[in-house]
Amino acid sequence: MKKLLLLISSSVLLSCHNSSKTESSKVNNATLIVATEGQIFNFNLDENTITWHYKNPIDSAGNRNLFAVDGQNIFMPFESGKFINFDINTGKIIWQQQIYGNEHQPSDMSNNGNSEAERLHSLMPLLMTKPLVDGQNILITSTIQPTQSNRAWLYNFNRANGSKKWLSELPTVYNYFAPVKYRNSYFVNSAVFLEKLAAENGVNTSYGMFDGDVEIAGQPQQHNEVNQFEHPIYTPMQSDGDHLFIGSETGKFYALKLDKDGNIPDGDISDPNNTFIKNPKVFAWTFSDKNFTFQRNNILFLEDGTLYTEIMNSVGTEACFFAINADDGTLKWKKLVQADVQNWALTGDIIIGNTENSIFYMNTDGKNFTEVNMKSKPLSNIERVDKTHFVYVTQKGVEIFDTNTKTAKLAISKAFNPNEYNNVQVQYISK
Repeated sequence: MKKLLLLISSSVLLSCHNSSKTESSKVNNATLIVATEGQIFNFNLDENTITWHYKNPIDSAGNRNLFAVDGQNIFMPFESGKFINFDINTGKIIWQQQIYGNEHQPSDMSNNGNSEAERLHSLMPLLMTKPLVDGQNILITSTIQPTQSNRAWLYNFNRANGSKKWLSELPTVYNYFAPVKYRNSYFVNSAVFLEKLAAENGVNTSYGMFDGDVEIAGQPQQHNEVNQFEHPIYTPMQSDGDHLFIGSETGKFYALKLDKDGNIPDGDISDPNNTFIKNPKVFAWTFSDKNFTFQRNNILFLEDGTLYTEIMNSVGTEACFFAINADDGTLKWKKLVQADVQNWALTGDIIIGNTENSIFYMNTDGKNFTEVNMKSKPLSNIERVDKTHFVYVTQKGVEIFDTNTKTAKLAISKAFNPNEYNNVQVQYISK
């Protein structure tokens, strides 16, 4: 296996999105969940107060892991390896697990809190992907720093009590994004590798591509480089039930059309030419743009048969938004933004994002692009409250932006820190 000399950056981990459909949450008031530097806040936006607050002191230096909300649950992984399921309304811990970045729980565990903290400090940062909620299964992939370990796993926890159902080792530690469910399998993009795992037990299974071994009569078995992509696939995968949509760091996108079992039709695992690089016929389509070849934010959304992404030019001075037809890979529209896009998201029927000095938004048809210079830079992602208001976090606190007046108002005064080794993640929940 080739070693990839890459660094795990907060910008990659911040842009983790998955395509799982989540259950609606029931809250008593307009709610904003904020996670940053080992803390989670539940803000009441009706009264502009804090409903509850949790702090994990060992993670106070920063946390690049992302939470997932599903129904009444917040599933939050920390860089200390603590994985907690909170009740969204009360902040009560329903269950918690400790991940050590290792297959087995340490045999010399101590009830001494100081000793355990020392152990975790030596292992940190334990980076993990945003959890995937799949019914009663909570899937999360470890993303250990390559200087610490060359091993990483996909974990499956029981939603009700947090018990570990199974775990499966992955080929690299470069697992930036949540797994994707396709029929009865999970797929993980681990650097240049695409892994398929059985949903019931996590067993790694073939999906019809060359498996790296060649048998020739009378000769020892040859172990060749297993099938892989030409460039690291550092973009979250999406699926519409018939295809897997995969993107590389160069801004090239691939559509794999799989059968009902999650396999490539007529795949030959013994043919050394049956690889993604040597056999492009396995793709239903590919998409790329010669002028935009660098994905820094690594964001991909799938909505109503359209893939939305943003790719920069090679020198990083311009960004371009693309809407791609998921059926055939044709371009629906593109929109050039002559600035360095910091973060963006598809929220309902609009795209919202920010640059270093502005907030921008546009319709999902690429029209009505609006950009407004801001005094306070968003530290977090931007969420839509209603048709005319957005919410996000700045250094001064929780801010509300009004699209009618093109102005922002500080709703809750609370200091938040800009931190290279930390994500500020927010999620708005209407009552």
